[in-house]
Formats: sequence, C-alpha cells, structure tokens
Amino acid sequence: MLRNRVLVIDDDPDFRELVALSLTGWGLHCLQVADCAGALPLLERERDGLRAVLCDYFMPGLSPSVCAKAILARVDPAVRVVLVSAAVDVSALAAELGLARFLPKPFDLDQLHDAVLGPREPSA
Repeated sequence: MLRNRVLVIDDDPDFRELVALSLTGWGLHCLQVADCAGALPLLERERDGLRAVLCDYFMPGLSPSVCAKAILARVDPAVRVVLVSAAVDVSALAAELGLARFLPKPFDLDQLHDAVLGPREPSA
C-alpha cells in the first residue's frame, strides 16, 4: 500500500489547514483532527497508508505522554511521528515522550518537508 497519508493532530484549525495545503502540494493526503482522542480511530483505520503523524504538544484532552504512547502503539515503526510545538525546548519535550522527531513552531516549508518526507535531493 502507498504510504501517502499524513495525520495532523492539532487544536488550531488554521494551523491544520496551512499544513494540509503544503502536504497536498507535495502529493500527500492530509487527515486532520483537533485532539488525540479523535486521532486514535483514524490511526487504526489508516495504519497501512500513513507516512507521518504530526502532533501538537499542548492540546485539550489526553496528556502529551498518553497521546504519544497511544500513537506509537498504533503506527508502524517506519511512520514518522513528529512532535510539533511552540514550546521553548521542543527537542527536550520530544525526548521525554520518546519521539525522535520534532518541529518547532513557527517553521518554514523546508522544515515541514524534511520532517514529513526527509531532506530534498539537491538540484543538479
């Protein structure tokens, strides 16, 4: 199955839409939810098609640690799980949650691309 879906979990609808526009432009399909509890059924249903999950740290509902554990338990190890946050030390938060990838807000499109798809190939 083609892994062309990215799940964006963030309580800010404007942020989700901005990310979705970028992902769509790169040929990916974006799934959007406002909180971790809403994401769990999608993770089960979309498991085989997921390329990445972008998850905000500060959201209503489940704690960040419970959310991260639930995501990691439901996705293939090859799926990029990326913590997204405006916190001062997002790398430390990601490490506490057991996540290898993080994306500090605000970020540019190259950083988003690298987080979801990996670094771009240099132009010849």
